[in-house]
Amino acid sequence: MALSLDDIHELEIRQEYPAAIDALEELVRSDPSDAEAVIRLGFNLWYVVAEAERLQASLPTQHYASRFMELFRQHRDALADNPDFCWAFGQGMNMFWWAFPGATEQLGKSLIDTACRLDGFWSRFWTDLTEAEGAGRLRGRGILQRYYNVR
Repeated sequence: MALSLDDIHELEIRQEYPAAIDALEELVRSDPSDAEAVIRLGFNLWYVVAEAERLQASLPTQHYASRFMELFRQHRDALADNPDFCWAFGQGMNMFWWAFPGATEQLGKSLIDTACRLDGFWSRFWTDLTEAEGAGRLRGRGILQRYYNVR
């Protein structure tokens, strides 16, 4: 039985990998149209690839890097107008394009620009977003909450 997003949130906050990624994979398998599971899985995949050394765990980072791009290709058309999808995948590609087969910095930037065009939250994220706005959008969303230090 698949874990709930609330249970997965706790795994993500504690950085329990690969358990968090495996649980998100199960959610995506059980409902491929679950945008939140896809977004969180994508963010977790690139985060673990980028932070593997700091996490000091033996993780299948090459597999995770390939899976990140596969997940992106599988859901790109269906979620092209979802700003959170564009942001989550765009940020990973923009910052760490060299780690993901087939990614480019330009593709990542394009996705971030799309997220900003679709949603003022993302266009104001680095400039004038209030703490309350960030918490309202990211609290309870696992790695998104942890990565952006939302309390």
